[in-house]
Amino acid sequence: MALPLAGIRVVDLTRLLPGPFCTQLLANLGAEVIKVEDPEVGDYMRFVPPSLGDTSYAFAMVNRNKKSVAINLKETEGQEILHRLVKRADIFVEQFRAGVAGKLGADPETLRLVNPRLVYCAFEGFGVTGPYAGRPAHDLDFEALAGILSVTGSEDRRPVIPGVPIADLASAFNAAFSILAALRRRDATGKGEFVDVSIFDTAVSLMVLNFARYLGTGEIPVPGETLVTGQWAFYNVYETKDGRWLSVAAVEPKFWTRLVKVLGLQEYEGDQFAEEPARGRATAAFRETFRTRTLEEWKAVLGAEDIPWAPVQTLPEVVADPQVRAREMLMRTDLGRLGKQKVLNHPAKFEGLSRAASAHVPQKGEHTAEVVRSLGYSPAEIARLRKAGVIGG
Repeated sequence: MALPLAGIRVVDLTRLLPGPFCTQLLANLGAEVIKVEDPEVGDYMRFVPPSLGDTSYAFAMVNRNKKSVAINLKETEGQEILHRLVKRADIFVEQFRAGVAGKLGADPETLRLVNPRLVYCAFEGFGVTGPYAGRPAHDLDFEALAGILSVTGSEDRRPVIPGVPIADLASAFNAAFSILAALRRRDATGKGEFVDVSIFDTAVSLMVLNFARYLGTGEIPVPGETLVTGQWAFYNVYETKDGRWLSVAAVEPKFWTRLVKVLGLQEYEGDQFAEEPARGRATAAFRETFRTRTLEEWKAVLGAEDIPWAPVQTLPEVVADPQVRAREMLMRTDLGRLGKQKVLNHPAKFEGLSRAASAHVPQKGEHTAEVVRSLGYSPAEIARLRKAGVIGG
């Protein structure tokens, strides 16, 4: 069975993490992704350690089964190559700061003339409008501006940097989702679409529960004092006797009732949503109780109960987790010259999307000659363009 996006061509001018993760999701679903890189620098992700031989492992995670062409878009002839490529494409994704695409002949207005049916996604930090458009920023800045860091902190209320780049990765899913929605309408109308995806907008949207509290009550959420950051005993993390940690999320009353019974703390059953000082007493009692047994002992106790809880796992434990294995989220794949390695599988399962036995991680500009030749350039023209520094690879 053909993959859902078989026959769809994506021209990808993104780099680092958000954009490549977005186009990797599209590639997973069968799209042909042609990655356009600068002949000199290429994608900065290529330099992120650790390495698999001559290739970054991080790069391999988000650039599998893509074709890489090296084109100097600062040159007029380089822009002409891009335009020929776009003419045969369905989707175009760029991740420049606002205004940069126009200098490279890759702005929506120009490419709409080249291909009126093109779905163009401007995947930028702040989008193409507003006072922040064009401002440089990375994931941590978006989390700070969106208020995520204001509700994520230690007990002294010092903001704590999350262990994953939340805004970057969430915006990649947002971009892929939005691109596919635009593609569906393009197919219905025959007209191209422009999709303006902002990493900052995505980060702000993740604050849905915090906005509900602030807009509904006027209270400003702070670390440790919100529903999902440890304000109450029923939704918290606890240290065990051996210095490990576990989480409990007994939100529904039925789970809370069962939890306090298992812990022998029935006296707090009526205090699930209690205010201070009862709330503090319940949390202290929970902390003391969880410190009486090791994590393995708690696994035996809680694992036998129908209660939302989980051990705080290290990455080796995640790799060995039976659910991760059953869902094949980490699959061992033949990466050619890079050998057999574990990579992340697509995070959704449906008919026709099977486990890939092999994948290819492109070297910078590896497919330049092949792709440019398919656009009608002769071997002599390709040699001339390479000598002139218009293309690489």
